[in-house]
Amino acid sequence: MYFVMHDIGNGAFIENLLNDNQMIIEPLYLPTQQTCGCQFYIYRGDLECSVAPGNKRHKLKYHLQQASKENKNILATFGGPHSNHIAAFVAQCKHQGLTPLIVVRGETWAKLTPTLRQAVDSGALLFPSERVDYKLGLRANIKKVVDEYYDHQVYWIPEGGAGAEGVRGCLDWANEIYRLCRGKPFHLCIASGTGTTAAGFAASGFSSMTVFSALKGGDSLKTDIENQCLDAGLSINTSIKGFDEALHGGFGKVSTAQLDFLKTLKTLNPDIPLDPLYTSKMVYKVNQLCAQGEWQHNHTLFVHTGGLQGWQGLPLEKQVY
Repeated sequence: MYFVMHDIGNGAFIENLLNDNQMIIEPLYLPTQQTCGCQFYIYRGDLECSVAPGNKRHKLKYHLQQASKENKNILATFGGPHSNHIAAFVAQCKHQGLTPLIVVRGETWAKLTPTLRQAVDSGALLFPSERVDYKLGLRANIKKVVDEYYDHQVYWIPEGGAGAEGVRGCLDWANEIYRLCRGKPFHLCIASGTGTTAAGFAASGFSSMTVFSALKGGDSLKTDIENQCLDAGLSINTSIKGFDEALHGGFGKVSTAQLDFLKTLKTLNPDIPLDPLYTSKMVYKVNQLCAQGEWQHNHTLFVHTGGLQGWQGLPLEKQVY
């Protein structure tokens, strides 16, 4: 891939890709920034690709290549009714002329969510799954049913684009961003769901990283990242600290404090929308740590992992952007 570097001033860096996507790092202003004396930047993964923005395209890259090697043109994955992964998965399948199958968490739906409606309109086939069975992932009974129906000609992608292929794709992405930093000693901040993205960045050139889990109970976060790197045949090159989702009610939830914070953040950064479930919670936590005098990194780089379509799952009164 060929890049052309430009310095656009104000500490912002940009690379234009030949396919008209962009790689951009720009300043992010936090409410506590003046008192803590730190500088914050954000990598705009949300601007990279209109079809599958953020980390989703990178997690899917090697899965799609492997499906091609196996001559599979029917691909299946797992996701919730508002899943960013589902949206990106279907878009990538449509773009490459593949048939997308989706095992959706939950037994029935009185009405399709905007994410599922868009998926169906793009040619996806939906399979409801009992929550207990859904948790089994690639060992679920619904997978066996789908495999038998399609004569075992389906290529399966784990929930969220996880697996060794997903980790290696995120490592490629991390190294591209690292090169864009041009040697500046950024401390990296990554939001995490399955841990796949964090595992890829842990094996990259960045020296230190804080991972913010979107799930409650992050005790095993570092171990999970280490295991994913091991499964992908990678070694960890980055020191890692982690936080779990303990402030806003758990995965998929947003708090009043979070929404108020985002309204303030929007006034400071009107052209940088954050998603409600991952990146915004990460930035909220760092801002809180700064206010408490507990953030010791002079130059911090947040990675925006996309997911803006997650706002579609929230009611009108909770919309910020």
